[in-house]
Amino acid sequence: MQQIINKPDTILSVSNLSKTYRSRDGDVKALTDLSLDIERGEIIGILGPNGAGKTTAVKLIMGFIKPSQGRIIFNQEELKAAESRPRFGYLPESFRPNPNLTVDEYIKMQYNLARASTIRLSRSETAAKISALLSQVGMAPFAKRRISRLSKGMGQRIGIAQAIAGNPELMILDEPTSGLDPIGKSEVIDLLLALKREGKTILFCSHILAEVERLCDRIGIIIGGNLRFLGKVDDFLVKHQVDNLDEGFKKEVKCAIS
Repeated sequence: MQQIINKPDTILSVSNLSKTYRSRDGDVKALTDLSLDIERGEIIGILGPNGAGKTTAVKLIMGFIKPSQGRIIFNQEELKAAESRPRFGYLPESFRPNPNLTVDEYIKMQYNLARASTIRLSRSETAAKISALLSQVGMAPFAKRRISRLSKGMGQRIGIAQAIAGNPELMILDEPTSGLDPIGKSEVIDLLLALKREGKTILFCSHILAEVERLCDRIGIIIGGNLRFLGKVDDFLVKHQVDNLDEGFKKEVKCAIS
């Protein structure tokens, strides 16, 4: 990895990140020149309508796909596509754990995978860590329940538990409240706020504006593969001279397509 000099409080820096897909019908630009810095301990939300390029950005940062151009710097080191990201915790939009495992069986498996390169703990130490992890996400009472019998909200809590199993420095969550009812969404938001209080840095994608207003220190708005805004919610409201994020977002989309 190449050593990079950047601000000490910046955990992740993305510069001019772009992705163009080739097809028989011509090139499709999914993301164009995305540049942003993520500071330690903040929650930053990436918003945009469906197909805007949010998930493409996440896949690029995670190294799942190769960028057409651009750089990704984590802790002052440049990351490449297909390299492992052991200091990242990740929750995909479509999270589907093995339904035949119990909660503690699944989390134990994920915990051991996350710690594969570190010193092995004893069986009792590992059990204590798993119990603490499940308590952290409010799932300790359901440790022996089979995953197939969990509600959608409980499943998302398990998804967050596996994302933090390796004690990551950066969490990347793609639509963490997707498909949840209002109670489930509120529970996940409360959990993310609790993780922030513990010092976690979180990047998450969403198209649900109420979540973003409650959670985020800053927002980035991607429309048509382009980053249209990056900053605080209050600054975005001032930009469009509106009282809420929903009104401002509608104006931003209208400006982007006009």
